[in-house]
Amino acid sequence: MIVSMLSELSRYRGFNKNLDIAFDWLTKGTWSGLPAGKYPIQGDTVFALIQEYITKEHSECRFEAHRKYTDIQMIVAGKEIIEVLPVDSLEVIEPYKPDIEFFALPKGRIAHALMIHPEEAAVFFPEDAHRPSMKVGDSAESVKKVVVKVAV
Repeated sequence: MIVSMLSELSRYRGFNKNLDIAFDWLTKGTWSGLPAGKYPIQGDTVFALIQEYITKEHSECRFEAHRKYTDIQMIVAGKEIIEVLPVDSLEVIEPYKPDIEFFALPKGRIAHALMIHPEEAAVFFPEDAHRPSMKVGDSAESVKKVVVKVAV
C-alpha cells in the first residue's frame, strides 16, 4: 500500500510501467470534470472509473481485494475512511470472480484506517484488502472518487 498526495505520486515511478502510465494520467488532471463512468487510458491494462456516491455506515462496507489489478483510489471531492488489512489475514465470504473477492470483517484484529481527502491517493496492491466508502464521523457525505485500475 502507498498513500500519497497527488503531487507526490511521481516519487513512486519505476515500480511498474503500467503504474507509471496511471500516475502520469492522474498527475495531468485528465480526470478533472469527467462525469461518473469508465474511461480507457490504455485499453484494459489501465483504465479509470469515476465514481460518485454517498459514504456509508461502517457496518455496510466490506473488505475487498483484486488479483489482476492494483487500485489507485483518489478522492476528488468529499472525504471517506478506507480500512486496510493483508488479504491473507482475512476469511473469504464471497469467492473470487473477475476481478474481486470479498472478506469477512476480522474478529480481534484492528485494521489500518486511512482518512482520505481530496487529491490524496491510496494505492492498493493485490495483497491489500481494502474497505472503502466509509463515512467520517456521524454524517454521510457525497464523495467523488477516481479509481484507476492497473493490471499487474
